[in-house]
Amino acid sequence: MRILLVEDEVLIAMVLGEALETADHEVMGPAATLAEALALCEGARPDLALLDINLRDGSSGVELACILRKRWGILSVFVSGQILEARRAKDIALGAIGKPYETGTVLRTIEMVRAMMDGEPPTGIPVGLELFGAARPGPTAF
Repeated sequence: MRILLVEDEVLIAMVLGEALETADHEVMGPAATLAEALALCEGARPDLALLDINLRDGSSGVELACILRKRWGILSVFVSGQILEARRAKDIALGAIGKPYETGTVLRTIEMVRAMMDGEPPTGIPVGLELFGAARPGPTAF
């Protein structure tokens, strides 16, 4: 899958980006701001966005998730320590993974999302992922 990675902590972005590439995903980014993320999406569209909530310039991953979904139909998963804020935005994202997290949780989440995009019901929800009900993908999601 093509994954947009939006994370303002350099070390976290490097570790997660490397894990995604090792798992044969194409990584767009990392971006550290809303503007950087949108610029990356102008050329090619990701299949999924992994978004931190508090970004470098004070912009918000929640706002970014709204824009990505409305403008291009891009699905998002929050990967953030701001779980309460993620829950308040549960209508615009698939779910949230709280920091600190295991990279394996993110990788298993991506595989589950891929299956959901193919119309399969969510099964084997990874420990550490809070799945939101309102924004689930599927063949009739859009």
